[in-house]
Amino acid sequence: MAQKSRPAIVTIMGHVDHGKTTLLDYLRKSNVVAGEAGGITQHIGAYSISYKDRDITFIDTPGHAAFNKMRERGAKITDIVILVVAANDGVKPQTVESIRHIKNSKVPVVVAINKIDLPDVNPDMAKAGLAEHGLVVTDYGGDIEAIEISALKGKGIDKLLETINLVAELQEITADPDAPLEAVVIESSKDAKKGVSATVIVKNGTLKVKQDIYADSVLGRVKKLASATAENLDNVLPGYAAEIIGFKEAPAVGSIVKDPNAIYSQDDTNELDKSNLEKNEEEWADFDFSEFVEAKPKLDLIIKADVEGTLEAILQTIDPDSTNLISSGVGSINESDLEMAITSDALIISFHSKVSKKIKTLAKNAGVRIKSYDVIYKLIEDLQKSMLKLMEPTIDEIVVGEAEVLQLFEMKGEKIAGCKVKTGEIKKTDLFHLKRDGEIIADINVKNMMHGKEEISQVKAKNEFGITLRNKKLDFKVGDIIVAYRVEEEE
Repeated sequence: MAQKSRPAIVTIMGHVDHGKTTLLDYLRKSNVVAGEAGGITQHIGAYSISYKDRDITFIDTPGHAAFNKMRERGAKITDIVILVVAANDGVKPQTVESIRHIKNSKVPVVVAINKIDLPDVNPDMAKAGLAEHGLVVTDYGGDIEAIEISALKGKGIDKLLETINLVAELQEITADPDAPLEAVVIESSKDAKKGVSATVIVKNGTLKVKQDIYADSVLGRVKKLASATAENLDNVLPGYAAEIIGFKEAPAVGSIVKDPNAIYSQDDTNELDKSNLEKNEEEWADFDFSEFVEAKPKLDLIIKADVEGTLEAILQTIDPDSTNLISSGVGSINESDLEMAITSDALIISFHSKVSKKIKTLAKNAGVRIKSYDVIYKLIEDLQKSMLKLMEPTIDEIVVGEAEVLQLFEMKGEKIAGCKVKTGEIKKTDLFHLKRDGEIIADINVKNMMHGKEEISQVKAKNEFGITLRNKKLDFKVGDIIVAYRVEEEE
């Protein structure tokens, strides 16, 4: 088995409206690897371009959710992350979220400071903001390359691609095309006409037509392979993406595609033990989690989305404490979904899938509520509003201020968190939660609040301060949120 150089696999991340999509679109149109010119003719979630005799594969997915899901499953598919930050806007909440994902994945990052074509922009503001969150660019004495670009006009794109090639070269990215197949699912869907399709990127081995495959407990046989330019392929080498037609069901994002015949030898068995897979699936399907959940009012939901990647993005925004997910899946709403909604009094959410007239009529007659969306941010916003309304009767905590931990210090044995108040006002006498990655991890007891060398008792929005805790065993992390609240007294 010989290791050979393969294309670098690149994920682009960043805050909404900072130009991620514009950059992907520019790259898509510029130089797509294909038999003929013509660019992308279908959306398969990934594509490769060639720059100075090196191929680069870009993942075009719903971003954080899919990236995080792959990392959770151990699918270390991304070799390099491009973090897009707008020069006119600087570091924003989703930029910070991207930085956390990048740090957790320990993947090399290249910063693309976008929108430099706009008047009166200040790239240094973006660089300084990144430094506050631990990404120090070379201009500030760090080792992270920051390239100033205009994704709209193509300015600086050559330098960005050169930098990607340089980082890839330093990593010595290789794979063995003769090894057992290992490919990662980055998107999957179920279509009435097309059937089940899955977009994969090959990490090791070679994916071939007529090959037996499985991903988790989903079995299949490759009937067809297609590139991003709709070109039929006989095989796919490491580092490249393709759409597979041939799975029996839509495999989960982040699942690993393998060839069962390469794993089980002739002495053991010639095929995967399907009964064990089916048994495993049934055991989980029948498992009752209700005994672990407190009896609180919840929003009952059935969610249907057009592709697996988008479904994952939606599901990761749902609060399990206020939502009861009855069912979820890819494809259009069917009569089975309606039956579940009737028995559970659930709201059905449909994303990017047409609802047939028959289903609409049946739903109306049965009193089933259906809400359709085409914009994921609107869907998530409405869901969060619905969940908040549901929670309101049980809420007795009133949030009076929030601060973010920007830096950590140690002075005379005391651990100090340098913070900035994001909203409201924080007083030393308030009650406090410490939130990390959106979850409350501890209640904290404040010892001191300082501004410079002066001890203070309160601090307002947009101001910075230092804080020390009475509990010396509790460690802050950059990005933690300190929530100040008071408890509403019953009358």
